[in-house]
Amino acid sequence: MLAGWTGEHSARTAGTGGRVLARLHWYGARLRAMSAAEILHRVRETRTRQLWHRRPLGWDEGIGDGPICTSALLRERLRAAALPGVARSADATRSGRLHFLGRPWPMVDWQAGVGGEFWRHDPVTGRSWPGPPAAIDLRATGTDPSGPGFGDAKFVWEPARLQMLQPLAAEGDAETALAILRSFAADTPPYGGVHWTSGIEIALRLVSLTLLCAGCDPEGFAPADRILIRRFAAAHGAHLAAFPSLYSSANNHRMAEGLGLLLAGLLVPDLGPGWAAEGRTIIAEMVPRLVLPDGGGAEQSPVYLAFVLEMAALAVMLAAEAGQPLAPAVSERLARGAAFLKALLDGAGRAPAIGDDDETRVIAMPPAREPRYAASIVAAVAGLTGRPDLAPPDRDPHLRDVLFAAPAHRGTALSGLRTFPDAGLSTAHERLGGRAVHLVFDHGPLGYGTLAAHGHADALAVWLSVDGEPVLVDAGTWLYFSAGPTRLRLRESGSHNSVTLRGASQSCASSAFGWSSRARATLLTTTPGPEWSLTASHDGYRRRFGLDHLRRVSRAGDALILADRLTGGSARAEIGFLLPLELEVAITGNSVAVGKAGRPLCRLRAPEGFAVALRRGAGQGAVRSPAFGEIVDAQRLVFTGLLGPAEAMTRLDFAPATQPAVARESLPGAVS
Repeated sequence: MLAGWTGEHSARTAGTGGRVLARLHWYGARLRAMSAAEILHRVRETRTRQLWHRRPLGWDEGIGDGPICTSALLRERLRAAALPGVARSADATRSGRLHFLGRPWPMVDWQAGVGGEFWRHDPVTGRSWPGPPAAIDLRATGTDPSGPGFGDAKFVWEPARLQMLQPLAAEGDAETALAILRSFAADTPPYGGVHWTSGIEIALRLVSLTLLCAGCDPEGFAPADRILIRRFAAAHGAHLAAFPSLYSSANNHRMAEGLGLLLAGLLVPDLGPGWAAEGRTIIAEMVPRLVLPDGGGAEQSPVYLAFVLEMAALAVMLAAEAGQPLAPAVSERLARGAAFLKALLDGAGRAPAIGDDDETRVIAMPPAREPRYAASIVAAVAGLTGRPDLAPPDRDPHLRDVLFAAPAHRGTALSGLRTFPDAGLSTAHERLGGRAVHLVFDHGPLGYGTLAAHGHADALAVWLSVDGEPVLVDAGTWLYFSAGPTRLRLRESGSHNSVTLRGASQSCASSAFGWSSRARATLLTTTPGPEWSLTASHDGYRRRFGLDHLRRVSRAGDALILADRLTGGSARAEIGFLLPLELEVAITGNSVAVGKAGRPLCRLRAPEGFAVALRRGAGQGAVRSPAFGEIVDAQRLVFTGLLGPAEAMTRLDFAPATQPAVARESLPGAVS
């Protein structure tokens, strides 16, 4: 059913000529976002990589046995991690039946040795990525088994983060953990191949190595394993120091590199005497950039904010234990970030999927995918900072609960309106018609820096849940490197809960992580109180149509009002809302009842004079990605009409759950 969405990508990338054109298109889009200084940096970096790739493959034989410094605090807390999820994860790893990002990997026997096919396996195409010293172009990938690519690099990277070692470390299973480490080291020597292309991946392996050494005590390891650990840490630290993510790449990648350098420096201080200090400096610089003064995430994604907070939390804890504490300002931003994320959570502990989400974690329990990851990070920061008031309303138990001494209790549910002017988001937790209603309104920037790589064209969009049930949702991410035009469509306005004019997107995506035009949103007015109101605008349609879009979001009794209008004239407009396929939708005139399993959730009333239509499935452009690597049919509710200077009001009513059920219509199934 996705042929209309993915066929264009297959055609565009077919053959060598198509791949060259696609690559040139990517480089052109990226160059437009670069300054002259960055271009010079990239040229130098490319030359350095070429020199490094000419080195003989293998770990540094000049590094022998020596000190491996471990965290006593981590050891103490890992040994207290008696959680069912930890045991399940460790048992799955020992059995050799591994899943990552919802996909199965080939069965392995760690003690018998694992070939490179496991570490370079792509579960979608079934192919193996080339091993070192092959040069890897992550943009020349694809998910079509008959095509030229090996798959989306996100999949092959996932097991190579070695996060399956973390639950093993909690159980003290050094035998299995060391067998895995030996296998990876044998197949992926530095510094070539797909596993030496991204600083994030390198840094996350250092996290796993740190937990392994803390949980299993390397003093008792065989000399050969101790030497391997020292060589492993040294190679990873050296790579991070040599290839910093600067300029337009200085986002969460740079933060990860700082964490990796800190950990490598703490683990083997004699091999990288300046790494820990450099890592601390990077983290101190990046936290205020990525966590805004009001706690919001600069990258306009709750999940990426949670990822940054998790990295910062681990750095704060270990740096303090080592007697090299980070500045108090870092912990202050941690607490603000957690407070912001808590405001985004509904009563079930779920954050709306705003912007990109690639499911990257610092502490992990494969194969768990953590749909409530943001809530878990809020709890972790609450424990680290001694702020039990930050505890989320609900979350899933996790290994990080123990590592960060998260509060055991559930936090109190929030109520009322909160506005975060730096992040450009407002949240409302209300009781309307006896229902717990959670609304999020976006009036902020497209994304962070010159690329805005992880933002979506969702200015003035809203997200809604009722009694913890997602109703108005985001299109999601699907894939990064190999989704072609589908990724662009999922990022643009036609896939979000906002207004489109004549089918145009307010910001236009030019590549998987770039934009050719960017809307600027502004919060115009805020009226507090029980009958609160917010008004914001964006200029994304000004250059093409000479029009600005304004949206007023307000509470009116037990209802919410979305009032849209244009300044500068009138145009044919679509007011769109994306809903999960499993919700029941019944249309009567201009009234739309929404429910689930016979239980009513809310009712939307279209603006006067606007036609109502429901589009279902990929054939009608209605899809969403509920998790990385997954794409399913969705429903898109569209109100179409002439929008001008007068407000077109959409009303949302929330009837008591005891009202009659919504009749379920025949709906198409999911696709993958």
